[in-house]
Amino acid sequence: MRYFCMKQRIFLFLAILFSLTACIEDGFDTNPSAQPTFSVEELDMGVQFTENPSPTAMLMIYNRNSKQINLSQVNLRSGEHFRINVDGRSGSEFHDVEIRPNDSIYVFVECTLPETPTAQALEMTDMLDVVTNGVTRSVPIKALAQNVVRHRAEVISGSVTWTAEMPHIIFDTLRVAPGATLTLDPGATLLFHDKAALKVEGTLLSRGTAEAPVRLRGDRTGNVVADISYDVMSGQWCGVEFARESKGNNLSHTEIVNTTSGLALDSLAELTLENCRIHNSASTLIAARGGSRIRALGCELSNAASALLLAEGGDYQFYRSTLANWYLFKWPDMAIVEFIDPEKTHAEFVNSIIYGRDTPVGHYSDTPETADIWFRRVCFSVEGTDDARYVNCLWATDPQLSYDLKEYTFSYLPAPESPILQAADPALDPADLPALDRHGRPHNLTLGAYTTE
Repeated sequence: MRYFCMKQRIFLFLAILFSLTACIEDGFDTNPSAQPTFSVEELDMGVQFTENPSPTAMLMIYNRNSKQINLSQVNLRSGEHFRINVDGRSGSEFHDVEIRPNDSIYVFVECTLPETPTAQALEMTDMLDVVTNGVTRSVPIKALAQNVVRHRAEVISGSVTWTAEMPHIIFDTLRVAPGATLTLDPGATLLFHDKAALKVEGTLLSRGTAEAPVRLRGDRTGNVVADISYDVMSGQWCGVEFARESKGNNLSHTEIVNTTSGLALDSLAELTLENCRIHNSASTLIAARGGSRIRALGCELSNAASALLLAEGGDYQFYRSTLANWYLFKWPDMAIVEFIDPEKTHAEFVNSIIYGRDTPVGHYSDTPETADIWFRRVCFSVEGTDDARYVNCLWATDPQLSYDLKEYTFSYLPAPESPILQAADPALDPADLPALDRHGRPHNLTLGAYTTE
């Protein structure tokens, strides 16, 4: 018995000795050939607005060697506009940074770029220098400095035109006063800060083109995490509100994306949309109250946590438009097109697509014979049959539109073999339908907003 206990103690001692020796490092590799590797050959931070602190970019330094290596110095060559954090420490220069074998460290990079003498984006650079065993290896760092015009709680009180010369960043609410007109030239970009909004009590004219669309979006750049861009995130700014009796609003080749509530039309507001893209709202995409009017020609309405169109009475006309809801972050809580008061609504959907995760049309099916709501030559992916108000529609038909939920891409272009390519009835098109779609291609006989590339 004593022999057995002694044997146990010997085994325990050997196990402890082995675990201790296993923790002992093999020392540092001081050979000049023992060098780190980097996660990127060049760190491109993209467009950054001047005088604004940038989002944080990241690279990793790896030790692929069998022994530890010592980074005797890590620093930015200039350090004028860029800042670094190395392995959890902030500073401008670091010494004796150790990396265990087959391990790595993080380097975080930020910048604040100065205003430049030109309206065009200007490239600014620095170098991250890493000295190991007497050898210097460098990673170029670059960013495009873009001057911007900043607007804080501004009120447009006359006839004002914003050009495409520089982006406009809006803080708080930009208000177009009654009787005033804000015109956006081709290529103009409006960037809205968190909780910022555009309220139109007068008139908004957006004059985008296929080559130079007008863009309204959030002001966040860079990635949310890893390689997921802020471009996929809804709720970045409040959206556009057309106040009661706002008249003459006309938006052409205009993109309004990543809002909390998309577009909202109060009673009797009027809006014409031509070749526009309204995309990615954290609630409804377009909410229109009683008596408002929307005329949409060749438009894409896509991706919302609720309805793409929520209509409470009024007059709504959609021609050659794509209404597609494949919202990423939750199952939509309403139909794609939702009528709150169908008895007081006139609506037409012609040569269009209504397609997505939920019911195509809500609060209308029970009394279609008494409502002035029409669907003529519309593609639905659900089962159904024509009747007095659904005329010559495509039922249970997958339009085969291009989107990828895993890659967060939503172009909604039809595939070359899509059944909608030869399905439109041009006799139903209005005289003012644009000859080309938002990408500058002829509509031909394709249902919806786009034809193939």
